[in-house]
Amino acid sequence: MNNEESINLTHASCIVLGFHAYLNLCYEHMQVLTNILVSFNHKLLLFILFVALPSISLAAWEDETHLISKDGTESVVRGLKNEAILFRHKDPQKCVEWGMSNGVNTIVLAGEYIFDDRIDVPRPGVTLIVDKGAVFKLNPDTKHSTISFKASNPDYWGMIPFIYNKGHSNVEILMFGELVKYRLETKERGRQTMPIIFDGRNTKGDCGLSGGMMLVTGRATDSFWLIDSSDVKVPIVALDTGPGASLVLEGCEDCHLGMIVNLAAEPGGKTGETIDLNSRSIDITIERLIGERSYEIIDCNESHVIVDEAISVGIPQKLFGRGPVSGPRFTDRRSFGTRSLNVRKTTVLNDAIEARLIHDVPTFPESLPQFTVKTTVEIDFEGNKKRRYSKAVQIDLRN
Repeated sequence: MNNEESINLTHASCIVLGFHAYLNLCYEHMQVLTNILVSFNHKLLLFILFVALPSISLAAWEDETHLISKDGTESVVRGLKNEAILFRHKDPQKCVEWGMSNGVNTIVLAGEYIFDDRIDVPRPGVTLIVDKGAVFKLNPDTKHSTISFKASNPDYWGMIPFIYNKGHSNVEILMFGELVKYRLETKERGRQTMPIIFDGRNTKGDCGLSGGMMLVTGRATDSFWLIDSSDVKVPIVALDTGPGASLVLEGCEDCHLGMIVNLAAEPGGKTGETIDLNSRSIDITIERLIGERSYEIIDCNESHVIVDEAISVGIPQKLFGRGPVSGPRFTDRRSFGTRSLNVRKTTVLNDAIEARLIHDVPTFPESLPQFTVKTTVEIDFEGNKKRRYSKAVQIDLRN
C-alpha cells in the first residue's frame, strides 16, 4: 500500500468514525427526548387517573342524584346542586319514578308520603334510598296494581309490592324509613302490601335479574322478598315488629346475605321465621340469623344454604325447619327436589330477657356520597349484662 492509498483510507475511517459518533449523539438526544416524553405521558396518565377522572366521576354523581321532598300537599324533585324544582306531582309515586328514570340516585327525604299505587323501578342500575324520617302509606281510595300469588284460592289475594323491581338488574334499594302495611279483605277479594319485592320471573324459567342490593333498617310489619334473582346482596334486614318472616327467597341463586334479624314487637314476645327459603333457591350463603323465641329461625324447603351462625334470643319454639318440597308461591323455576342446610354455629341464649335494635344510619343529603350503615342487636341478661351483635356496611354512590 502506497502513502496515497493510506491517506485515503485514514480519511475514510475518520469519516466513518465521525458519522458513527454523530449517530451516537443523535441517539443520546433521542433517548433524552423519549424519556421526557415518557415522563410527560406518565405524569399526564397519573393526572388523568387520579385527578381528572375522579373529578369527572364526582361531577357525574352529583348530576345524577335527585332529592324528593314534601312541598305542601305535593311532592317535588330537585337536583342535588340547586334548589330548582325539576318535577312536582301530588302523587309521590310519580316523583319517585321520575327521579329513577332521569338519574342514577334517588333519595326520598323525611316526610309522610301517600301513594296512589306501588312504586315501579323503571330501569336497571339505579339506587333508591328512603330516608329514616320518611313514611310511605298507600292510598286506600285508589286502584292498586297487584301481582299473582299462588295459593289455595289464587284469585282471592292480590299482593301489592310497595316497591317493585320487576326484572331490572343492579338495582339497589336502601330502606331506612317506614312502609305502612295496607290490608283490605272482604268475602270477594283480599289485598295487602308487601314492602319490597325483587322479581326476576321470566318466560325462560331462570333468574331474570342479577346483581344489586336490598338493605333494610327501617320499619315494616311484613316480609321482604327476592324471587328468581341471582347475585343480589342483602347485607342487613333487621325488623323488630315480629313479622311472619323478615326475608323470603324463592328461586334464587348465588345470593349472599349478611345479618338477618326478626325480633318480637313486645318485650319477651315471640316471632315467626327469621328467613324463609320457601323453595328452589341454591348456593345461598348467610353470615348471621337472629330470631327471638322463633317459630323457626330458618325454614329451608327445597333449597341449598350455608349459614355461618344462627342465634336464638330466648328458647326457640323450633330452630330449623327442613320440610319436604313445598308449594311455591311465586317462583317460575323448575323443581330440583333436593335440599341441604349447613349451619356452622348455633347459639341459644336461654336466659335472654329482652333484645333491641340500634341503628346507626346516615343523615341525607349531608352524608352523601359515602356513608356507613350499622345495625346492632343488643340483648339484655340478668345482672345488667349485655351482649351485642353488629353488622356495618359501607356505601359509596360514586361507585
